[in-house]
Amino acid sequence: MKTKNRVIIALLIIGTLLFSVVQFVVVPHNNAKEQEYLAAQVEPTTHDLSRILPYKNRYIGNSSNTINLFYNLPLAEHGVKFQIFSQTLALEIDYQVSAQKIGGEKVHKALIYNSVAAFSLIDNLKKITYVFSDTSYEVTRTNIESVFGKNPSSLLAKEKWKTAVQHELENRDFVNQCMRTAILEKK
Repeated sequence: MKTKNRVIIALLIIGTLLFSVVQFVVVPHNNAKEQEYLAAQVEPTTHDLSRILPYKNRYIGNSSNTINLFYNLPLAEHGVKFQIFSQTLALEIDYQVSAQKIGGEKVHKALIYNSVAAFSLIDNLKKITYVFSDTSYEVTRTNIESVFGKNPSSLLAKEKWKTAVQHELENRDFVNQCMRTAILEKK
């Protein structure tokens, strides 16, 4: 009987120790990694392409797909409303904040990134209008193709995306050139 009680007590102690390790070491570590990953998703240069690939679609008319795509792109954390114009194959994204509050360079990088992502993943999308409380921007597929090539969906391989899109966004001259030629401010 003594041996049986010792085994039970030893198992109870081991179970308590293992539970404590999981609760106080493993779970917080996993939560920290998840928070770090989510923080990286709001920056175009660190955004995970695989997060948006499931939203690839041939048609803009698949509204839940289109909306979910933009909910998983940078700037979505500022609140987003959508309007899809199926007849003209256009999309209007209304951010519930001023571009000035976010910051010019951050907005410009995100608009370039989001535009390339949208035109790469939605085959028949022709135009996007981004509306902020203080300004708006307009971009067309033709403008993005003039910067990134005739077939934006060819960029969807992970390494190519990093090289052709994300690394380019770290170049201030490239961002400024895109904002002058591809994404036009409408005010």
